[in-house]
Amino acid sequence: MITRTGMFTSLPVSQQRGIALIMAILIVALATILAVSVASDGYMDQRRTSVALTVDQAYEIALGGEAEAAAVLGQDQQDPNGVMYDSLNEAWAQPVVFPIEDYGELRGNLVDLQGRFNLNNLVDANGSTDPEMLTQFTNLLAALQMDTRWAGIIADWIDADNNPNFPDGAEDNIYSLRTPAYFTANRPLLSTSELLAVVDGGGNAFGIDNYRKLEPYVSALPIGTPLNLCTAPPEVLASLADPGIGEELLTPSARANITEGRKAGCYTNANYVDNIFQNRDQSFATLKTKHNGYLAQNSKYFRANILVTLGTTQLAMYSVLQRTGNGQQVHVISRSFGSP
Repeated sequence: MITRTGMFTSLPVSQQRGIALIMAILIVALATILAVSVASDGYMDQRRTSVALTVDQAYEIALGGEAEAAAVLGQDQQDPNGVMYDSLNEAWAQPVVFPIEDYGELRGNLVDLQGRFNLNNLVDANGSTDPEMLTQFTNLLAALQMDTRWAGIIADWIDADNNPNFPDGAEDNIYSLRTPAYFTANRPLLSTSELLAVVDGGGNAFGIDNYRKLEPYVSALPIGTPLNLCTAPPEVLASLADPGIGEELLTPSARANITEGRKAGCYTNANYVDNIFQNRDQSFATLKTKHNGYLAQNSKYFRANILVTLGTTQLAMYSVLQRTGNGQQVHVISRSFGSP
């Protein structure tokens, strides 16, 4: 006779004990799962907090590196010797590495953005394509062994009108067919990365490979910003003249002479370039005549490339800096993270 009462009174005692054991095991299993879940969530929350704090710390350190870069630029303009040029042998152009306690470091360098071809110079103050600057950009593409058609296509992206440059230009009629659809900028570039949005009249994109090849030689600065001959690479110097004459600066011996000469200062100054091109190249003569002051030996715009490493966390920050007035004031124009 079954004498036990309760929910299992209809079952034999042996079966009641088996069910109780199974329920106990299930309760222990659920408790274990709950404990593991709580512990895992707590660990992940702790890791997220740690990473967030590390990123915040890296950001503050990067801002410190940015401030140091601004200070170096300001001091450069206070040179007691009265040097009024910016060249690659000066303190601002030297890369730096600062250790951070025992688990990290800050790496940084300054790039003279005026040593590059300013893409926004492809148009004048009225937003119309500038023929001399278009010729120089075409020469730069040729020096880099790139398709020179992109000169007019990129000018189309920047100029104020909506008329495609012949024969390969593209305006809203082409960009509106993209997926997703968009319009041409019809304004100066804010960043060179906008080139990744440019397409030709056939809908072919400029592309990441072309961008990586061109990016070290171009910048996106205010219209009319001069070119610093002291820091411009041979390809940019060669773009000032027609390819046949400009190629003189692309030979191994000419590159070596420029590099060696710049160790002592601004070797490649305006007179040096004049001696190469003057009275030999009509494009260079026209450029100098129509753009008085375009060729310079100092700069206002720089980019600070800063990489902070803390343990396994890395933060890359790129700050565009502008020197104003007598050069002692330096302002941050923009900051970007992950890419320039």
